[in-house]
Amino acid sequence: MLFLMTYLYVNVFSVVVSTDTQRVSTMSHVSVKQGGSITIPCLYDQRYRNNVKYWCRGYYWLGCSTVLHTDHPNVSEKTSISDDVNQRGFTVTMTSLSPSDSDYYWCIVERKNEADDGVRLQLSVTPELYVDQQELTGVVGESVTVRCYYSSLGGSGRWCRMGVRTDHPNTSGKTSTSDDINQQVFTVTMISLSPSDSDYYWCIVDRKNEADDGVGLQLSVTPGKMHSLHIQ
Repeated sequence: MLFLMTYLYVNVFSVVVSTDTQRVSTMSHVSVKQGGSITIPCLYDQRYRNNVKYWCRGYYWLGCSTVLHTDHPNVSEKTSISDDVNQRGFTVTMTSLSPSDSDYYWCIVERKNEADDGVRLQLSVTPELYVDQQELTGVVGESVTVRCYYSSLGGSGRWCRMGVRTDHPNTSGKTSTSDDINQQVFTVTMISLSPSDSDYYWCIVDRKNEADDGVGLQLSVTPGKMHSLHIQ
């Protein structure tokens, strides 16, 4: 799994109110198409490498229902969890999603003798924003194209690399974007791929007076033949 352990673009909410650097982070709002799957990366501070992490469902932290712990990572129906302490991030994968899975969830780090630390996100299972390729493999030196489909979101699209604020995503000269309002498709093309481009990326729709909406995918760049894994 690939992670980037720096500043996350969107605002997030923490279980523990603190004035220091954000210690647990993820997207604030993610969308996925009905019947699809999603992998959500939860990034954490170095101090939490050896702590137990868990995934919890519910609007309020104190009343949320624990789904899985990293010390008991067995798949719970449609959900699995894994932790990469070297990359300082754990991932939660949910499959065969239905509208009933739409809810608020928490990435939480368990702490001894003090309140747990975590961050809340909202998951929407909806046709309003999705990508048709959630795991994509590209070839070094080649290009990849990602299509982000949206519906009546009333906002502008942007392309974001997880952990990096990208108000101007085209500054590298390797990424181009276009937005077809009639077809409601936001298209991103990345050229001259290198291994350093491997990471999590997000199609984000900025919405006025509301939380931004986003859908993620994982890009892996290898010397081998390009192929993609489509959402089932």
